[in-house]
Amino acid sequence: MRLTRPALGRSLALVFAWATASGLAAATPVESPCQDRLATPAGNAPVPPARLAGLRYSCTELPGGQHVLVAEAGQQQAQTVLLVHGLGNNAHRDWRATLEPLAQRFHVIALDLPGFGASPAPAGVHSFEQLGQTLAAVLDLHAPGRRVHVVGHSLGGAASLHFAHRHADRVDRLVLVDAAGILHKSVFAQHLTRPAAPAFGFEPVDRFLAAAGDRVNALHRGLFSMLDDRFDFSRWLVDTPRVRQALLGGHTQVDAALGLVEHDFTQAIRELRAPTTVIWGRDDPVAPPRTGALLAARLPDARWQVIDGAQHVPMTEQPQRFNRLLMSALAEPLAPRFEAEVPPGEQGQVACRNASGRRYSGVYESLTLENCHGVRIEHARIGRLVMVGSSATLEHSVIDAASGVALDAQRSRIMATAVRLKGRIGLRAAASHLDFAGATVSASERSIDMPTPSRVYFSVSEVESAGRPADAHRIWPVPAAD
Repeated sequence: MRLTRPALGRSLALVFAWATASGLAAATPVESPCQDRLATPAGNAPVPPARLAGLRYSCTELPGGQHVLVAEAGQQQAQTVLLVHGLGNNAHRDWRATLEPLAQRFHVIALDLPGFGASPAPAGVHSFEQLGQTLAAVLDLHAPGRRVHVVGHSLGGAASLHFAHRHADRVDRLVLVDAAGILHKSVFAQHLTRPAAPAFGFEPVDRFLAAAGDRVNALHRGLFSMLDDRFDFSRWLVDTPRVRQALLGGHTQVDAALGLVEHDFTQAIRELRAPTTVIWGRDDPVAPPRTGALLAARLPDARWQVIDGAQHVPMTEQPQRFNRLLMSALAEPLAPRFEAEVPPGEQGQVACRNASGRRYSGVYESLTLENCHGVRIEHARIGRLVMVGSSATLEHSVIDAASGVALDAQRSRIMATAVRLKGRIGLRAAASHLDFAGATVSASERSIDMPTPSRVYFSVSEVESAGRPADAHRIWPVPAAD
C-alpha cells in the first residue's frame, strides 16, 4: 500500500478536529503520579486545581503499575455509581455539577482516565481493552464484588458501552451521555466538517439555498470519497504503535480519539443486556444527536432523553435538567424500551415536486420526491420511497415494498437513522449519496443495486440478502486500495 499525503492529512485532521471540538487541551507530560495541579499550558495561562472540594481522593496504583486519580463521595455502603469522563484535561471535573446530588444517594466513584487530568499516561497504547481493564481494576479496589451503575460521557460513553458489554456481570444500569465515535469514521468526519445552508423562511429562496448547499456538500462528499478510496492511514496508524508514538508523541488524548474513531461498536450494541438510558444534548455539534437515536433503536433495552438548550456537555450546560434525568435513570423504575410510534391513518400515494422543507409522517402507500430539498420524513411507514434530484432525512421509519424496490434514489442524497428497508431489492442508488445509521436492509433478491456509481455509508447496521444477514459498518462499495 502507498501512503498518500491527502489520506495522512484527512486521518489526522479528523482526530484533531474532534479533539478541538471536544475542548481538548494540549497534552502535557505528567512528572509524577496523580500530581495535585495540572501542568500549565502554553502561554502560562493559569489552570484550575486537578481536585474538587468535598471529595475523597486517592492516587490508586493498579496492577501493572499504572496510577490513576480516583475521587469518591457519598456513603461507602450505598449503591455505587461509576462516572467515566470524555476527552479534555477537565477529566472527572466535568461531573462537578453532578457529584453532589449523586452523593446524597449513592457511593460515587469518578476517576481521571490514564493520560487525562492528573493521571499519568499509560505505558502502552490507548485502546478500549486497556480502558476496560482500568475501569475493572478501579472497581476491584474501590467497590470490590459489587454490581454498579456506570455513567459515561463522550469518549467515556463509548468506553462505558464497551465495558458494560465485556463485563456484563458487573453492570446494573448504564447511562450513555452524548457518546462519541459510534458512527462510521467517514460519516463522523463529514459531520464535523459539513457546512450548513441558511434558511430565511421564504420557500423560493430556501429552495435555492438548499440546492446550492447540496452542491457544496456534494463537492465536500466527493473529496472525502476520494480519500476513502485511498490507503486507510488511521487504521494503519492504530495497528503500528511505534509509528503512532513517533507521530503523536505524548498526545495521549489524540491517541485515545484515534482508537475511538476506528472502533466498531456493532456487536456491543446488539448484545448489550444492561438496561440503558441514552441522554443527549439536542444541539450537540460533536456527537450528532442521530447517534442517540441509533443507540435507542438498536440497543436491546434502552430509553432516550433529549435535553433542549444543551450541546455536547449537558451536565454542565443544563445541570438541573440533566441531574433530574440521571437520577431517574439510576434510582427510579425504568420506562419501557424506546419504540418509535407511527401516527395512524393511510395517506395513499403522495408526491412532492419542486419544494423544500416538507415534512412527512404517518402511513403512505408510496412517497415520491422530485426536486425536493431539505425534506424530513420521520415516524413513517411507507410502501415505496422514490427520490429524484432530492435530499431528505429519514428517521424511525419503515419502508416495506414487499416484492418491489424499497428505496429508489436517483441523483439524490439521504441521511437515514433507525430505519428498516424491506423488499425484493432493498435500495437502488444511481449517482446518489446514502448515509444509513442503525439501519436494517432486508431483501429477498438483492440488498443493494447500483445501476450507476453511488456511495452508501453504513454505521452500526445490518444488511440481509436472500436470508443471509451480515453486520454493516462500512462503505459500499468497498473502497479500492492503492
